[in-house]
Amino acid sequence: MSGPDAAAASPGIPPRIAARGRLRMWTILLTSGLAFLAPSVVAPGLPALQADFAHMENAELLSRMVLTMPMLFIALSGPFVGYVIDRFGRKNVLIICAAAYGAAGISVLLLESLVAILVSRAILGVFLAGILTSVTALLGDYYAGDERNRIAGLQGAFMSFGTLTFVVISGLLAEIHWRVSFSLFAVAFALIPLMLLSLYEPMSASPAGRSREPRPTLRQWGAIGFVCGLTFLTLVAMFMIPSQTQFFLVEIGVSDPTRAGIAIGMFNLTAGFASLAFGRIRKRLSPEAIFALIFAFGGTGFVMTGHAESFTQTLVAMAVGGFSMGAFIPNANMAIISRASMGVRGRALGALTTLFFLGQFFSPVYSVPVAAGGSVAFAFEVTGFWLLAISAAFALYATKGGWRAA
Repeated sequence: MSGPDAAAASPGIPPRIAARGRLRMWTILLTSGLAFLAPSVVAPGLPALQADFAHMENAELLSRMVLTMPMLFIALSGPFVGYVIDRFGRKNVLIICAAAYGAAGISVLLLESLVAILVSRAILGVFLAGILTSVTALLGDYYAGDERNRIAGLQGAFMSFGTLTFVVISGLLAEIHWRVSFSLFAVAFALIPLMLLSLYEPMSASPAGRSREPRPTLRQWGAIGFVCGLTFLTLVAMFMIPSQTQFFLVEIGVSDPTRAGIAIGMFNLTAGFASLAFGRIRKRLSPEAIFALIFAFGGTGFVMTGHAESFTQTLVAMAVGGFSMGAFIPNANMAIISRASMGVRGRALGALTTLFFLGQFFSPVYSVPVAAGGSVAFAFEVTGFWLLAISAAFALYATKGGWRAA
């Protein structure tokens, strides 16, 4: 059984844990806030990190890989992590991954070699994949219906507001030294007691429970694959915000990392508001209609960024574009969860996690050559136009199938 009272109705759950429904919700939301800590810590201080290792060959590429390396290893480990979660359960995997994630993150405080930093970031990515897949699977296991949509919206908001908080704090800490920002990974250790106190392993996720569930049909797997592919394209575009905004600001004469942090934070602020509204939006609009709006806001924000000539104009563009990412995360997650039974939910979400972060990893591979052909502003503008094209395609599909919620 899933829903707000699932724990109370599930046998074998200690009563003291079953009664902690509110703490359980907050644990899921706060843990989800770790999602974008990995890039948020690096982004504001990336130019300073690059300067420290400028003596190395290919320093520009390698320093940017400090930002994207976790994304590659999240992508590579996503399917494996999904299998482990379905095979061995969500709760214990989540706790182990949170502890290892925190340790890998703060290790950069002590590492002097850029290669060693890249290795630590790769390890961090594997455990972040475990955190994100298991916590989203638990959300799908614990809740159902409108309550699930509401919590999914809150999850997206915590991801966005968490990113906003971390990136602004990271910008301030980067003024001291870019390494100091990595101390923020200690937050993961503070969440482990909450996990121990409030989370439980859903009985339906056991082998016996899984054997009674119907398997997803070929059509359902096709829809899951489509959402995963769409997620890849979306993140190729959206990850330009943390990876390219600071370089765009340098182009228009704004060079301090604090302002870069504020600009990136503005994107995540409006993303958080969009996530908070997701539950109400989903009651009124179909998923296809929501995707049309998502790409419309994203494309408009990116085109505005490409034409921005001041820090203020950049903030406005970031505010418009942020509405896209805030709604995309819960809309994509719910599209997967609604089509995957509990027994395969970990693998389906693992695939989504893989494509989500593979898109982030390949974002600089796409955007840097485009920027080299003109400017970072040009890269934002071009990306904005193809996001608007995707919006038009979804709008046409939604018009044929109906804009209202299914």
